[in-house]
Amino acid sequence: MRRVPRRPRLPARRRNRVLLAAAATLTVLLAAVGVLWLTPVMSVGAIEVTGTDRLSEPEVVAALAVPEGTPLMQVDTSAAAHRVAGIARVAEVSVHREFPSTIRVDVMERVPVAYRDSGDGPHLLDKLGVDFAAEPPPPGLPKITMADPGDAELLRAVLQTVGGLPPELRGQITSIDVGSPSDISFGLTDGRTLVWGSVERSGLKAPVALAVLHQPGQTIDVSSPNLPTTK
Repeated sequence: MRRVPRRPRLPARRRNRVLLAAAATLTVLLAAVGVLWLTPVMSVGAIEVTGTDRLSEPEVVAALAVPEGTPLMQVDTSAAAHRVAGIARVAEVSVHREFPSTIRVDVMERVPVAYRDSGDGPHLLDKLGVDFAAEPPPPGLPKITMADPGDAELLRAVLQTVGGLPPELRGQITSIDVGSPSDISFGLTDGRTLVWGSVERSGLKAPVALAVLHQPGQTIDVSSPNLPTTK
């Protein structure tokens, strides 16, 4: 059997020097962490908010709830982001430390795809069907009407479809009428009706609709995109 030669051991004095150096390095690191964690040397002096449009910076800062002077290392960025995400208009948010003294908050607001009337007035809906604001809709936003307003899954499917349409088609839609999963139609800016059918094969229906919209007829039906009709 072949013996593997043992590595020579460091002399005791040299081993001690290595251990002392390692201990000193660890002490310095722990002291540095202690400075960052326990003292205001690197603390929150500024909060930068990006990506807001309808939201105001004070609204975001209030929800963030990170007091000025808090050591950066003590800021729980995940918890802070979760608090900001509680604002209905916020779709996505991330919170980051930027040394030596800044917290950066990157916000993505929800974009309205449609609105629907409620007892207290119009409510804005994003592409996921999230009702995030009770306020007058922006110009050109289509109104959605559903035979079953409580069908959240169908609502989400329809709004995702509308949100994914080419801008040149989506911009012509003034109303969305949902009678059932297979009975969806759009009112257009020129007063005509675009019969969509179900949300299935919407990627094929969109270019077909754009092509046949140039043809005469009050009703354009692309529910069967291989056989579109106008009348």
